[in-house]
Amino acid sequence: MPHVIPADRTSRWRLTVQGLLALWLSLLSLTPVAADPAAGATTGDRPPIREVLDRSAQQRLAELSRHRVDAHLSAGIQADVDRILGQMAVKPAIDLLVVDGPFHAEILGGHVLVVSASVAVLPEGERLFILAHEIGHAAMGHWGELCELYGRLIPGEVRQDLTDAIAPQLGREASALVHGHEYAADAHAWQILRSLGHGMDSVLAALQVVPNLGDTPTHPSTRKRYARLRLVGENEPRSAALKTAE
Repeated sequence: MPHVIPADRTSRWRLTVQGLLALWLSLLSLTPVAADPAAGATTGDRPPIREVLDRSAQQRLAELSRHRVDAHLSAGIQADVDRILGQMAVKPAIDLLVVDGPFHAEILGGHVLVVSASVAVLPEGERLFILAHEIGHAAMGHWGELCELYGRLIPGEVRQDLTDAIAPQLGREASALVHGHEYAADAHAWQILRSLGHGMDSVLAALQVVPNLGDTPTHPSTRKRYARLRLVGENEPRSAALKTAE
């Protein structure tokens, strides 16, 4: 039988991958923001923007959690996650959240793996690549790196007049950073896939689940990602932030 993914998967996926872009744009209309009083005072090394980012991730997680599926529906995906972690020398802490709805896969807050139950119907190689890619983001600390970038460019109070001034620079630097993250996570997933006996055909099929014909602010094109994977070896750097392919 064909592996059916909901017809609107593309629109949902693009909303997911462009979430960072939406956050960048939202900074332009923020009113002054400091640390959440309920969470305690902001420490000297933790700028207010980190509080904004963390609260944004928590709010999104709370929204997605309303669509959590029953445990028996998520058991297969949990087994895949366990297989992937079993291939890793250093295992990141991963909390799995399987939700109902169109095709969806992302890491929230650096450790929560959110995937739709529909991922389970993909062929094994494609499914493992998608999951290993997201786990790679967690293993390589990409959320922390993105937060560090925001903290460097917005070190003080989050205010519209300040964010307006740095918005173009933030967009450029954040896009370069997350493009590098995508290449690094792809390389991590490819290593896992090889160790589990799958080939490049599974990688190409996974990248074609929702192909990206051109670059977006958060993702390189599918063509660039596939070409990059055909060149990398087993020593892909921890973060490819400044080593994006052309």
